[in-house]
Amino acid sequence: MKNKQQFLNDLYAIENIQEDSVNQVLIMRVKLNSSHEIFKGHFPGNPILPGVCTIQIVKELLSHHLKKNLMLKNAGTIKYIAFISPESNPVIDIELRLKDTEDELLSCKAKVFHEATVFCSFRGEYLEAP
Repeated sequence: MKNKQQFLNDLYAIENIQEDSVNQVLIMRVKLNSSHEIFKGHFPGNPILPGVCTIQIVKELLSHHLKKNLMLKNAGTIKYIAFISPESNPVIDIELRLKDTEDELLSCKAKVFHEATVFCSFRGEYLEAP
């Protein structure tokens, strides 16, 4: 499924979405825009995707997929394992494992990776924003 919708002021675009609705797993491939302004300041000559942007991308992908305006309520575990460079890693995959909780939150376990390289793992809970 091709989808050219772009997010975070053109920072990335969704390239592909794979969905396993039985197990509530999504794998979304996104392409980073290496000429985006954020990379000029973070860091000049050695662009790296800021960690906070990685977490924002996860939230935006969830919101986009569920067609809901979500807000991060709890960030349980965030592990940054490797840098994401838009030059050497212009395409990244994001696996989202979803689970509804008893208190009406959406629990998400995310893995940001490409091929054998894992860049970030994340556990968080979201609620629908007012």
